[in-house]
Amino acid sequence: MRKVLIFGGTRYFGRRLALRLAESGDDVTIVTRGEHTPPVAKGLTFFKGDRTSSSTMKDLGSQNWDIIYDNICFNPYQAKLAVDAFEGKVGRYILTSTMSVYEQGGTNISERTYNPFPGKYDLEKEHDYGEGKRQAESYFFQRATFPVIAVRFPVVLGPDDYTERLVFHIKRALANQPIVAENLYAKMGYISSYEAAAFLEWCGRSTMTGPINAASDGVLSIQDLMDKIDRVAKTTSRFETKGDDPSPLAPGHDFYMDTTAAKQAGYLFQHVDDWLDRLIEEEVRNHK
Repeated sequence: MRKVLIFGGTRYFGRRLALRLAESGDDVTIVTRGEHTPPVAKGLTFFKGDRTSSSTMKDLGSQNWDIIYDNICFNPYQAKLAVDAFEGKVGRYILTSTMSVYEQGGTNISERTYNPFPGKYDLEKEHDYGEGKRQAESYFFQRATFPVIAVRFPVVLGPDDYTERLVFHIKRALANQPIVAENLYAKMGYISSYEAAAFLEWCGRSTMTGPINAASDGVLSIQDLMDKIDRVAKTTSRFETKGDDPSPLAPGHDFYMDTTAAKQAGYLFQHVDDWLDRLIEEEVRNHK
C-alpha cells in the first residue's frame, strides 16, 4: 500500500485522481481548507490545512510519503514551501503544470520548447498563471533532491469543470448569442478530466522525471467545437471578431503540444472525439 498525499484533491480531476488511487488500494490523504465537499471512499483521509501555509507544509513534512500530487502550486514560492518541507520525505513528486508554460504557443510543441532546468525564478514577485507555473517548475527541478515530474496539461474539460468553459459556449449557442473569436481556425489541444486523472495516476506508477506533455489525440478550432455543439443542440452558431465575453477556447493562433514522449513511455491517449462528443451531449441536455 502506497502512502499518497494530494494537494487539490477535492474537486475536478484532483477529486477523480483521489478516488482512483483509493479504489486501487492506496492510502490517500487530501489536504483541504474545507471550502469544498471532499470525496468519500475507503482509504481516503483528510488533513485540514492550507497549501500556501508554511506551518501546514511543515506538519505534513513530518511524515514520509511515497507520492505527492500537487495540483495547486502556482508560483516558485509555493514550490519552495514544498521543497523545504519534503526533502528526504517523499519518493516521487508530481506537479500539475500547464501548456501555458509555452509562452509563444505553436504547433506540436515539444517539452524541449521550455526547459525549466536553467530557468530563472523570483520568490518575491507576483506572476501571471503561465509565468508562475514556469518558475514553479524551475524551482522544483533546480532545488529538489527528490524525483519530480511536471505534467503539462492543455485545456481540461469535463462534466465537473467549475470554470464552465464548455457550458459557456453551449449556453451562447442555445441563446443564439454570438461567439466572439479573433481566429475561427486556430487549433488547440484538450484533455478530459477523466484522462487527466488517469494520466496522473500513471505518472505515479512510472519512473519518469522531468516535464511531460499530456493531451488527447486530435486538436480543434473554435469553429470545430461549435460545429460539434451545433450538431447536438440543433443550433447555428454565429461568430464575431470583437465584442464582450470573448471565447475562452479560441486562441489567436495554433496552440497544441506534441505528446510523443508520453507515448514512447507507454501511455496511450484517447482521441478528443471519443470523449468530447459525449460530454457535449450531456451538457446540452443539462442546459436546454
